[in-house]
Amino acid sequence: MIPTNESVRWEGGLAAHPKGTAVMTRSIRTVWLLILTSWLVLAACTGTADPTPPPEPIGSPESPSPTVIGATTEAAESEQVNDQDAFLRVIAPLDEARGYCLDIPGHMAGVRIESPLQVHTCKHGIWNQDGRFDLTAAASGVIRMPHYQLCLQAEDSSIGARLHLAECREAGLQTWTLKDSGQIALEVDPQICITVEEGPGRDAGGPRYLMKGVGLDTCAQGASDRQQWTTAIPR
Repeated sequence: MIPTNESVRWEGGLAAHPKGTAVMTRSIRTVWLLILTSWLVLAACTGTADPTPPPEPIGSPESPSPTVIGATTEAAESEQVNDQDAFLRVIAPLDEARGYCLDIPGHMAGVRIESPLQVHTCKHGIWNQDGRFDLTAAASGVIRMPHYQLCLQAEDSSIGARLHLAECREAGLQTWTLKDSGQIALEVDPQICITVEEGPGRDAGGPRYLMKGVGLDTCAQGASDRQQWTTAIPR
């Protein structure tokens, strides 16, 4: 292969100047020293020599959204309860596919503790302390609402008597018997059971909630769909 004139000049230059390589090396070092010195001077002027970029500020678009502590919703509050609490639900759905549960009228701050109890569409997924009962206490014949520290009491032992909440004490009108049939009878008169009133449910507000009255009536097979109860774990 015949070399070009350019190749001859470059190769000839190196051969003709054996010190050329050393001269070139010193020149490169000098240039790098100048660059390094300029960078250090620039860093000193800006106040830092650390090339690491500053951290992203909190709340920047790249940062995850902060968690709001203390925000409360009805659903969240319904989770902060004892595992031994449960609804008292009528076994038969009657005219409410979601079921009827024993309940205090009102809701949250508007709960009317002094009013007679009712049955209401079971309040799954929302605040429902006004429908939770202590399963441990129920085993001993006491129907207690732990959130209010009050117990279920009949106003008397007659047919049609309403159900109220009262200070818990050893009283005949506060002691109940759960029969094998699912009926809940007043201990002082086992022929009287907690019974949901007849007829369709009435509008209770909210997302199409229904409610009915509840009280004492004669324990009867013919009324079993309104007298048989079970427990239900709130969801």
